[in-house]
Amino acid sequence: MNLRHIEVFHAVFVTGSVSGGARALNVSQPSVSKVLKHAEDQLGFKLFDRISGRLIPTEKGIKLFDEVQPLVDQLNELSRFTANLKHTKSGHLRFAMTPAFGLEIGPVALARFVKNNPDITIETETLHAHQVVKALLDNQIDTGLVFDAPAFPGIQKLQIGQTEFVCIAPEGLSLPSNGPLKISDLRAYPLVTLNQKSVLGKVLSLKLEDAFDSKINSNIVVETYHLAKRLVKQNAGIAIIDSITAFSGDISGLQIRALTPGIKINVDIIMRLNEPQAKHQSLFNAELRSAMRQFREKLNLTST
Repeated sequence: MNLRHIEVFHAVFVTGSVSGGARALNVSQPSVSKVLKHAEDQLGFKLFDRISGRLIPTEKGIKLFDEVQPLVDQLNELSRFTANLKHTKSGHLRFAMTPAFGLEIGPVALARFVKNNPDITIETETLHAHQVVKALLDNQIDTGLVFDAPAFPGIQKLQIGQTEFVCIAPEGLSLPSNGPLKISDLRAYPLVTLNQKSVLGKVLSLKLEDAFDSKINSNIVVETYHLAKRLVKQNAGIAIIDSITAFSGDISGLQIRALTPGIKINVDIIMRLNEPQAKHQSLFNAELRSAMRQFREKLNLTST
């Protein structure tokens, strides 16, 4: 069964008729009928039965369609990719970031970059930090933005700033002081905590265990700080999260307090080691640095 057979079979199956398949493929009905018959002759079984003037897929035809559909999806994706490639005059950039950067820093950098570089296409996705690293090593992305990038063979990192952990609590909740809080001050409060799949989750878990003598009062463990923030807004407890997540987007209904001593977190761009950077990649990295600086200035924090 060749690609033309697959194309015709899929079109007839989806539209339910030879005429519908012909319209979908912009060819004549006799041409579709001829290709369909040739496919059945090669396969040695019928793909459709004609009942009351209608084409009804056979049992084997239905099973074949289930195998053909993923291939058609891949062909469609290839078609979209080549179309994009045709209209891309200067280059293409693949970028991934962790969720914390998805509300403000990432969108600001992306918007500025495409405005200033209209001939560059950029493909972006939001992943967890270990997934960003894997995607980079697997050559699925060109640039990543993560917190505290681990030292990993084949990867170089470029620190573009710092953030810190803060405590977020419902607006009406009484906290121990009006100034910065010690982690140990939060012992009596129900906590929404981050799991230990991420670097930040592991760091914070160790800090909490040390401050609480390993007795952490947490009924909800989440995977992202965005979810922790939403849960705090619903009075599910308090949370310690990075200040980028804390101050991104809607902060109504929350009080955000610094911690003492402060717990700093690096913000790193990661790229493959010893791989020449295209000019547009360097330009995008500069936009990420600028967006990070602008965000910190908005919070009246000192840029690194």
